Amino acid sequence: MRMKATMGHARRLYISLCTLLLAGCFGATTAEQRYYTMNLPTVAQPPATRKGPELLLHEVEVSPIYNRPQIVYRISPQELQFFRQNNWADRPSRMLGQLLAQGFTRSGIFRSVVERMGEKPPTYVLDTSVQAIEELEGGNQWFAHLAMTLRLTRFEDNRTVWQFAFDERRPLSEQNVGLVVRAMSEILHEQLELAMPEVEAVVAGKPLPVRSTAPQDVTPTSGDATTPTPRVSESFDGTNGTHVNWRHSAQYQSDATPVMAGQGAIFLPALSERPDREPPVTVLADGKRVASGTMGRRIPLAPGNYQVEFGSGPISQHLLREVTVVEGETSIVTPDWATLEVSVVNVNFIPFLGTYEIIRMDDREYMGVGYGVNEELGQETQVWVLQPGLHKLIQSGSTYRARTNFSTVRLIAGMAVPFTLVQDEVTRDFLGAGVAEPEQGRSLDSHWSVHASLGGSVLLTSRTEGFSSAPSGNSLGIDLFTDNRVQYKSDQHLWTTRLEIEEGQTLTPIIGADNKPGSLLDGRLQSTKDRVYLNSVYIYQYLPWIGPYVRIGGETSLFNHYSYFAKPTPVVIQDANGNTLATRTGTDGLGESQFELASTLTPIQLKQGAGVNLRVLHNVFADLDLRSGLGSRQYIANGQLVPTDDPNTAAFELRQVRGTVLTGIEVSALGMARVSRFLQVSTEFDMLLPFEGLTATQMTWRNTLSLRLSSFASVTYTLNIVRQPNVNPIDPFASEQGLQLRFFYAPL
Repeated sequence: MRMKATMGHARRLYISLCTLLLAGCFGATTAEQRYYTMNLPTVAQPPATRKGPELLLHEVEVSPIYNRPQIVYRISPQELQFFRQNNWADRPSRMLGQLLAQGFTRSGIFRSVVERMGEKPPTYVLDTSVQAIEELEGGNQWFAHLAMTLRLTRFEDNRTVWQFAFDERRPLSEQNVGLVVRAMSEILHEQLELAMPEVEAVVAGKPLPVRSTAPQDVTPTSGDATTPTPRVSESFDGTNGTHVNWRHSAQYQSDATPVMAGQGAIFLPALSERPDREPPVTVLADGKRVASGTMGRRIPLAPGNYQVEFGSGPISQHLLREVTVVEGETSIVTPDWATLEVSVVNVNFIPFLGTYEIIRMDDREYMGVGYGVNEELGQETQVWVLQPGLHKLIQSGSTYRARTNFSTVRLIAGMAVPFTLVQDEVTRDFLGAGVAEPEQGRSLDSHWSVHASLGGSVLLTSRTEGFSSAPSGNSLGIDLFTDNRVQYKSDQHLWTTRLEIEEGQTLTPIIGADNKPGSLLDGRLQSTKDRVYLNSVYIYQYLPWIGPYVRIGGETSLFNHYSYFAKPTPVVIQDANGNTLATRTGTDGLGESQFELASTLTPIQLKQGAGVNLRVLHNVFADLDLRSGLGSRQYIANGQLVPTDDPNTAAFELRQVRGTVLTGIEVSALGMARVSRFLQVSTEFDMLLPFEGLTATQMTWRNTLSLRLSSFASVTYTLNIVRQPNVNPIDPFASEQGLQLRFFYAPL
C-alpha cells in the first residue's frame, strides 16, 4: 500500500510539473492584448442655453462585420481579417455614438443632445450609419479608412432636412494600429468641423454654406506677433507645383509620437521628407526653452501659447513662429520657409567630403559652412532650412562678392530644392553647380535602386617646339571611368555597394639621343589615373541615435606603374627600414631609364569592420557622429616601391613598402561645432588601433576652422595629420597645415 501511495504521489508530482512547464511555455508565448479608442480634441464647452432645438441621437448603425471588438483590416475587396491582439475598447457603435454626442453638444447648436426619448418629443433626430471603419492593406501601403453617413430628420413630420456623407482614406507609411486609430479620429474631427456649419444653417433656416474640404493648419507668424493669425486651408509645395494638405499627408499620418491626455502638439512639416536630416526644433514659452523635437514629428505640449524656433545657421538667424496649442489637437505650422539639400560630388559624380559656404544675398547674411558626405560612414546629406530668397554658394573662405567659384539658387516658400555642387577634390574649386535633375538610375521598388554610369574622354595633341614649356611632339590621352551603385534604403536599413573604376593612359613619344621625339606609334604608354574601388556598407538604425554597421571594401590598380629618368640613372633599392638591398640601372635602349614601381594589382588595400554607429550630438550648437567597432586592414604590397630620393646623392632612392595585416579597434568621428555666428569648427577622424601593437596604428585626422571677419573677409585654418607606418616606418607621421586670409572689397 505504501508503494502504491508513493507511486501515486510521484505521478501527481510529475503531472503537476508537466502542467507548470506547459503553462510556462504557453504563457510565455501569449501576446499582450491592446485596446484602442477614437477621440475628439478637447475644446471649450459653449455656454448652456435654455433656448433652441433638442437633438435625439439614434444608435449608430454599424455593419456586423465592423461592430465587433476586433479591429478589422482588409486585404482586398473580397477578403478581410481581424487583428488578434488589437481590439476596440468598446464596440464601434457605442464608441462612435459617444463621439457624435460629444461633438454635437460642444457645437452649441442644440439646447440638449440626448440618446433616449424623454417626456417631450425632440425637435430633430440624427441617424448615423457606418459603411467602413478599417485598415486597408495593399503591398507596402497602408490606409486608415472611415466611411459614414449622417442624416438629420425633423421629428414632427419625419422629413429629412440634411444629409452628410464622407468616405476618406488616409495613407500611412507603416502598419501601426495606433496610427490607424489616430487617423480615424482626425478624419471624424475634420468631417464634423465641416458638418456643423451646415447643421447650424439648417436649424436657423438659412442657405447651406459652401462646403470646403481644406485642412485647418496654423499660418506661421513672425516673432513680433502677439496673437496667432487665422488658420488657412493649405500650403504651397514647390517640389511638384501642387498644394499640400499636410494633415492628410503620409508624413503627418505616419508619425507615431504619442500625445498624452490633456496635451496637444505642434507639427512642422519636413519639406525634404527626412526629419532627421533637418535642423532640430526648439519650443519656447515666455522666452524659456520648454521642449525640443524635429521637423516632421509631433512635439507634445500642454495647451497654451508658444514660440517655435528652428532653422539653419547661427541661432541669431533662426526663424521664430507663434503657435497656440489646443488640448487633443495637433497644430500644423504651414511652411513659409524652404529647404536646400546640397550634394557635393567630384567630376565623376561620386559624393565626397567637400565644403562650401552659404550667404543670403537679400541682406548679405552669412549662413554657415556646408559639407559633403562620406558614404562609407553612412553619412547623409544635410538639409538647410532657410528663409525664401536668393542665396549664394561660395568656396570656403570666399566672400559674397566672389566672381568665380560660386553659384546662386532662389528658394521659394514651401519648396524643397535638391542642389548638386561639382567640386575638385584637391583644390575645392567649383566645376559646376545647379538644381539637381531627378536622380538617375533605375528604381526597382520603393526601397531598391540601381545606378550605373560610364564616361571618358580622348585628347590628341600635336605641339611644335617653342609653343610652350611642354615637350614638343604628339600625345594621345584617354580617360575612362565607371561608377556603379546598388542601394537598399528603408526606415531602419541602409545597404550601399559601390564599384568605381578610374583609368587614364597617356601615349607619348620617346625622346631619342638627338633630343627629338620619335614616332607616337612606338611611344610609351604611361598611367595617369589607375584606381579600382569596391565598397559595401550596411547600417541598421535600431534607434534614431544608435545602430550597428558592417562594412567591407578594397582598392587596387590595374596597370603597371613606372618611374622614368631622362638619362641612365643609378637607382638604390631599399627595404622598408631604409637598408640598401641593391643598386641597378635600367635602360630602354634610347638613352632613358625606367624602373617599375608597381606591377598589376599593386598594391591591394582591403578593409573590413563591424561595430556601432552613435549620434552623440545633434542640436543647434553642434553635430557629432561616432563609430566604433572591430576593424581589419590588409595592405598587400606585392613589391611596391615608393620614391624616397635624397638630393645629396647621385643615385635615386626607392624604398619597398611593407605589407601589413592588422586587426584591432577602429574609431571614426565626424563633428561640427557652431561656436558663434562667425566661428565654425569641423573635424573628421579615422583610426585603427591594432592588437599587434600601437606602433602599427593608422590614422587620418582632418580639421578646419573658419572665422568670418566681416561680410568681405574671412580666415580659414586647416590642419591635416596622417599616420602610415607601413609606408614610412621611420617617421610614420605626416602633417599639413595652412592659414588662408580671403578678402574682397568693392567700394562701388
